[in-house]
Amino acid sequence: MRFLKKLLIWFILIIGGLIGLAYLTGNGHIPRGVRFTYLMGRTSPEIDDRNFFPYSTIPASDPQPWPQGDRYGKLVLTAEQETDLKALHSVGFAVWQNDSLIFEQYWNGWDADSVANSFSVAKSYISVLTGIAMGEGKIQSVFQPVGDFLPEYKEGCYAKINLWHVLTMSTGLDWSESGADPFSDNAKGYYGYNVRELALNQPCRDEPGKEFDYISGATQIMTEVLEAAYGKELDALMREKVWGPLGCEHDAYWGKDREDGDFKGFCCLYATARDFGRIGQLYLDSGMWRGRQIVPREYWEASITPAKLMDKGAPNARYGYFWWLAEVEGKPIHYCRGFHGEYVVVIPHEHLVFVRTGMKREEVNLTGHPTDVFKWIGIARELARQQPA
Repeated sequence: MRFLKKLLIWFILIIGGLIGLAYLTGNGHIPRGVRFTYLMGRTSPEIDDRNFFPYSTIPASDPQPWPQGDRYGKLVLTAEQETDLKALHSVGFAVWQNDSLIFEQYWNGWDADSVANSFSVAKSYISVLTGIAMGEGKIQSVFQPVGDFLPEYKEGCYAKINLWHVLTMSTGLDWSESGADPFSDNAKGYYGYNVRELALNQPCRDEPGKEFDYISGATQIMTEVLEAAYGKELDALMREKVWGPLGCEHDAYWGKDREDGDFKGFCCLYATARDFGRIGQLYLDSGMWRGRQIVPREYWEASITPAKLMDKGAPNARYGYFWWLAEVEGKPIHYCRGFHGEYVVVIPHEHLVFVRTGMKREEVNLTGHPTDVFKWIGIARELARQQPA
């Protein structure tokens, strides 16, 4: 008994020492990350981890229910399509065509009222807010220096970085983008306690404006710029500029690093599939929502045009301003994407938008896109062509 007691004491001391060491070495995010992953039988962030962190509620102040198309409730997935969706642990799949909801289906206990973490889909919302800020004169140009808004970027190598570099992921900053490395900047940003300091203090590595280098820190910098430009926090901006005007039906939630801290703008917007579809419809309609220009058309067009950068030795063809760009049968599409295969996809030539939420995605292919997104594009297109018996 004494041996077991001593063993327990030593175990507690070792664990306590490791936790203390983590904080002393600037890795205070590790204990929090372990607590909300491995100690809960998980290996990574998940779409249902909202309550693990402080967050702010973005209320649905003026809900505008989606119109339902004539085929709503009559379209069905084939057995093969449903198998594919289930194989990657999809929890929601919703499709809109010609401004109307035509199909939705949910799995694993999720339904139309369930909110999910969007992960990096949130980046495209920061892009939308940036366009709105330009339309309202809070930002004069995408080529304004970041230092016009953030004093930390007025001197040294940071003074070279402008908003275009931030929006196009070409800052040249040395942020480690990894969803698996517990010591990466992504892990520190997600589980840490000071995301602003983390993002603004990244060392300069390369000349800005040359190479596409996807880093979540860029979106966090843009979040800080927007808050400085308006003198308001991110949740208030989302409520006033996006969630209310787009008529979202459910409350959304945006995660923070700590209760009195900063919003994690690079991720952590929790909402329903139906409400995520609204950013897709907004972009399908050239930045307009029900006749009102929300995002200036010039900015909208620039945000879905490949930024003039190099990308792994070739001209960039897959990224605009926090929007991913691809082609289907030679015609352009644009989409938002998140860590576990959260997608909002806009297919303009077919007047089609769809949302997929889930817990897993496939590897990125040679063109820089996850292979599963093209499966979901195929399914959405087939549903849109389907005629009920």
